Amino acid sequence: MKHLVYILPVALGLALSACDLDLKPENGLTYANSFDTERELNATTSSIHYFLNKAISDDNAFCAAGLKLDEMSGGDQTRQWNPNTVKTGQDWADLYSTIFEANLLLDNIGRTQGLTEARRAFHQGQAEFALGICYLTLVQRYGDVPLTVDSKTIKAYGCAPQMDVLGQAIAHARRGMDLLPTYDNLTDINGQPITNRQFASKGSCAALLAHLYAWRGSVTELYGLRGDANADYAKAVEYATMLIDGKVGAYALCPSPEQLCEALSTPERPNAEEIFSCAFDATRSNFSSTPNLVAMNYRSWPLDETQNLGDIVSNTTYRLRKSTVDQMYDKGDMRREAYFYNIDEPHEVDGVDYALMHKYRAALYIADQYAPSGKSFRSVNCNYTYWRLADFYLLRAECNAKMGRDAAAIADLNAIRHRAGAEPYPAPGDTEGLRKAVFREREKEFIYETDARYFDIVRNNYVASELQGKFTTLTQQDIRGGALTLPVPDGAYKDSNGRVTNTVIRQKPYWVRYM
Repeated sequence: MKHLVYILPVALGLALSACDLDLKPENGLTYANSFDTERELNATTSSIHYFLNKAISDDNAFCAAGLKLDEMSGGDQTRQWNPNTVKTGQDWADLYSTIFEANLLLDNIGRTQGLTEARRAFHQGQAEFALGICYLTLVQRYGDVPLTVDSKTIKAYGCAPQMDVLGQAIAHARRGMDLLPTYDNLTDINGQPITNRQFASKGSCAALLAHLYAWRGSVTELYGLRGDANADYAKAVEYATMLIDGKVGAYALCPSPEQLCEALSTPERPNAEEIFSCAFDATRSNFSSTPNLVAMNYRSWPLDETQNLGDIVSNTTYRLRKSTVDQMYDKGDMRREAYFYNIDEPHEVDGVDYALMHKYRAALYIADQYAPSGKSFRSVNCNYTYWRLADFYLLRAECNAKMGRDAAAIADLNAIRHRAGAEPYPAPGDTEGLRKAVFREREKEFIYETDARYFDIVRNNYVASELQGKFTTLTQQDIRGGALTLPVPDGAYKDSNGRVTNTVIRQKPYWVRYM
């Protein structure tokens, strides 16, 4: 995108990132006159979604740390949570750019002339959802974080307690849910139906609220914070139930794992199970690629037709062995054959039998006269499907299990197992109890999809048993000091020359010793 200097508060820019947070809407409008008409307002709504798409999907640190995999090319020190590697990783610039754009819209939408109430609600709802999901993501990745006032306030920000940030995120998500219709009633500026599930709807706001409450209840217990964890779990169940019962949109489970994979592999078609995604616009340019970095890093032959099986060790970042798949899934579980290519045939390289990703079936290529095949790999053809309905069956099961409502939890767990043709709970392999069975089901259901496994682990306090390296030796003091989150990025308090520009913000206690 082109650049234009918005009147961004200098202190805020210095406080949150040394990176350039300025953005120009694609039609070249200036800040002073960019809200007079809906078309001008829509440029800011588009900017919100531009940044949101990148901010949510760009999470290499927690993918490396938490994904289910056996081997990894590069990033192993992050997987081991080596502080000297982790501290130089990703920052929060895109999340705060999204927040700035959302605040900018809310601060200026009153200047837009001729807006109907429905169109005002649409644009406000997009901003409220973006604020809610960005603050949830910031808390999950960083813990205590700056909580900005608006797009105009000039001040240096310190970090607000995560419970305060989560409370503000809940308020934004509730407002978004009140403002927005169900996804089937969303329309664009020209009155055409919106089928892209990145655009917020009543359903995606309910999904956000379910995860916000589930996270708040979990960190209340994990960190020993003041709050009512069971009340939060009950609210998470309430919002998950709205999704499952079709009260906030006509969502439905795909009939089978095979049909789910087909739906995930055709992002241009509606997917009844999809609630919120970072969308892949394959038409944007001949070189654009999916925001689904998880799928991109698991890809290998045969999805990528420019590779051979033998290339998997050198060309595939995340690798899974067949023995791991055999341990995870029952023989009769249809996800084995749907998610993994010819899983019962050997795919050996250097004596290792690998499982090959088959959840996504289509790839895009660029004509390349110099390549042996006449083409170069461009992208997996898929959205980054962040939340789908199965998530909320299992999130509801998790929260009910935490509250001791075992019968309700088992019913939801078995709904997902039934779709997969797996043995119902309790099955012979369910030796670790109901809560762990729900966690394992999430692991099986969402493999290859998102960064969620790390946050599932934290939400259930399985850090020592399910993660690697330094995670296994963390003390409770380390955890309370921020060891499970990323450190405050350097750009939040230093400029590009290393000069301190924000004396208000403080580094997390755990990370101070490594700075």
